[in-house]
Amino acid sequence: MENKLKNLRSSMDQTVLKDGRMSSTEKQRIIEHALNNDSHKKNRNLMGPFLSVAATMIFFFSIGSFTYYNLLPDKTSSSDSSATETIRETEKIVNENEQSTQKSSEKAWRDVTVLEPGAKYDMPTNARDYIASANRSIHTSPAPDSKLIERGFDEMYYYYLEAMALQNGLNIIKVEGTDLEKDFNNLYILSQIIQEEQGKRLDGVNIEGVSKFDAHKYWKEPTDEMEQSLVYLQNLLNDLDLIINHDGKGKLFGYSYQADGNKTAELQKFIDDYNGF
Repeated sequence: MENKLKNLRSSMDQTVLKDGRMSSTEKQRIIEHALNNDSHKKNRNLMGPFLSVAATMIFFFSIGSFTYYNLLPDKTSSSDSSATETIRETEKIVNENEQSTQKSSEKAWRDVTVLEPGAKYDMPTNARDYIASANRSIHTSPAPDSKLIERGFDEMYYYYLEAMALQNGLNIIKVEGTDLEKDFNNLYILSQIIQEEQGKRLDGVNIEGVSKFDAHKYWKEPTDEMEQSLVYLQNLLNDLDLIINHDGKGKLFGYSYQADGNKTAELQKFIDDYNGF
């Protein structure tokens, strides 16, 4: 600063101050002007570095923003995906619970048999025992020395009598329950088919003048529908006995709705086709 003032003095001596005098006010004005010019130069010299630093910061900020939004993992997307997956899992659990509840509702059943006061029955009078008894009977073959066989009746006639007894029993034993009612209804229809097919064994047969005790000797062979109905009836009774009396433990044939049988559709088709549905 002292050098600048000396230079200024020397310059003034060669120009405006040469061979003249300057008032103290004029000198002060010139000095202040010189100092102000020097301050402006310093300020101008600082603008360059400041702009350089600012540009650098903007550059790195731009690079950082690009990297964050384009190269780094999409945290928002990951969070949204996780939330979506959680919602799906929740919906799955809710659906499974609803299905489980619905299934339990379909399997729930109760015995609603109403007996006549004072009446005597030669059969079990509750659903569980009746099904167990009917299952044993339908799987029993007549003994070779039984009166039925000795008189010349065949086995199918024995099962025809069992089907009649079953139908009479089902007119008494009643249950409530979505799937079990379907099974009881199919038992009834199968027993009815067997009875109807038994009647066809005399179609076209002339038994005029034949004793009623000998009429069976002229019967036709059992029809395919009669034999198939018997198979379905035996298997369905087996499945029902196991599912309501033995917790489903044993060999299931798959014809019971109550036991979630995989052949219920087959049985239903047979019944519907027979009845022309």
